[in-house]
Parts: sequence; C-alpha cells; structure tokens
Amino acid sequence: LLLAIQAIVQQDPTLIGQPNQATCTPLHYAAEKRLVWGNHYYRSGELVLMLLREYPQAVSIRTKTGTGKTPFHVACEANADARVLKAMLLIHPGLATEPFVKRDVYSLAENPLQILWGHSSMNHPNNTQTHEKMALLVRAAHYGTVDDACHDDHHSKIRLVSAACSVRCPQAYFLHLLQEYRQEIFELDEPRQLLPLHYAVSNASVDSQPYTQFVLESLLEVYPDAAAVPNEEGRLPLHVALMDSKLTWHKGGIQELVYAYPSALMVPDPVHHLLPFLASAYNALESMLHLSTTYELLRAAPDVMERLW
Repeated sequence: LLLAIQAIVQQDPTLIGQPNQATCTPLHYAAEKRLVWGNHYYRSGELVLMLLREYPQAVSIRTKTGTGKTPFHVACEANADARVLKAMLLIHPGLATEPFVKRDVYSLAENPLQILWGHSSMNHPNNTQTHEKMALLVRAAHYGTVDDACHDDHHSKIRLVSAACSVRCPQAYFLHLLQEYRQEIFELDEPRQLLPLHYAVSNASVDSQPYTQFVLESLLEVYPDAAAVPNEEGRLPLHVALMDSKLTWHKGGIQELVYAYPSALMVPDPVHHLLPFLASAYNALESMLHLSTTYELLRAAPDVMERLW
C-alpha cells in the first residue's frame, strides 16, 4: 500500500494537499491513528513521513469545517510517533502553539500541547515516549526549531523549564518538568541571561492569569530569590508582570512576586520610569482588577508615596 500511494503522489504531489468534501486532505487521514495500519505505528509513521517529503506544505492546511484542524492537530490527537511530530515541526515549528478549538463551542481553545498530553497520558502518564513528544512541542514553541544541530554547543543548551514557561502547558506536565529538571530553575540561560521566572512573566497572558499564578507560585516556591533578579534591561520580574503582561494581584501572580521580594515595590521600572503601584494604576483605566492591584501594592508598601515628593 505504501508503494502504491508513493507512486501516485510522485506523479502529482499536490494531491496530498487537496481536500475532499469534508475538507480533509490525505495527510489528515494518514495522520489519524489505526486508519490504515492498525496498531503498526512504525508503518503508519512511514506513510506520513513519505507524504511530508513529497508535499510539506500540506502540514499547515486546516479543515474548513468542524474544528479547523491541521494534520498536526490530528497527529497529536492520535498520539503519533515522535518521528512524525518532529518531521512536522521541522517544516512548521509554529504548529506547536496553533490553537485548536474543541468540538464543544463552550470549551476554551486548546493548544497542541494540551491535546497531545490529554491523548498520550491517559494510559501512560509516566511513559518516556510521552515526555519525549511533549519536549519536542515545548522546544518548537520556545526556540522556534526542533533541529538538534542548533543545540550542539554549550551556549545553546536546551532548557525545558524555561521553554515550558514560554507557553501554556498542562499543569501536570509543568510540575513534572520542575521535578525532573529542578536545577534549571536556578540557572540563567545563554545568551540572554534569563531565569525561567523571566520567561514566565514576559509570556503571560491576561486571558490565562490563573495559570500564570500557578506557574509563578510553583517557581517561587523553589527559588523565591528569583524575584530579585533583573532581566537584560535591568527590569525586575514585577516590572514586566505589571507593565507588559498586565497581571493582577488576586489571580495573576503579582501577590506571589511581591511576597517573594517586597523591596521591588520601591524600585522604579528602568524602562517606563514608574514605581510598581503607578504601573498598576496606569492599567486601571482598562480594568477594575488593576485598581484593586494598585490598592494592594500601596498597602504592601505605604512608604512608597514618599518617593513622589
């Protein structure tokens, strides 16, 4: 069967990207588990790899009906072989974070990390292959590549904890990384000299503040002094969290950052030249949560008002 399909697509590789009435391409079907090869994952993977070689553009084609899946989404749902996922990410690393809308219209959008974890961890949560696949997606999201040649020297060491802080991961997987690579929480990466905490605050989303709070709390529980380490611009994590990511006190991790390093409340942001409570007040025009945050910041350091006179 593999040879027959190969003979057809070599005549016209664009067939791989042509959708049927359901707007699914041949690559969508090939990526789906057990459709062609039953439980023979190796042979199924060979088919997908052949299609990718012949027409790599097909990996990014979304269905126009239903949930708008790419073949990569289908492969994650099918708990595809690591070779297949890596081949797809080598073509288009951005697929690692492309949202996927679940069938239930009331559900939140998921990224492929959550899809893969949900389908691969149900039966084998501690499986080495599961963590290998998850690491591929995290690397693609953070580094923009899964090419091993890009990490051959010491200065480009893969740091999975920092990478995981750059994208929304399943909480169980994030905690696994903290346990497995605990030392990375204390290490500055190259060449930017940033801690995982810096990546967590700079990549935080206003739409997922409870998740951000979970990440910051988990990191600071292990290394609270990280809150006192400035980034390459001289800005503390609190500065970035307030001004850039617009996080809040009660459900965004600001409280955790302040408790870890209270002195940050007296330090102006070297880029915006605002004290933390003023940075929060600036954002209060957009949300009452920022007004509440401003109040809490002033309560935590009432003496900061003297800096204004």
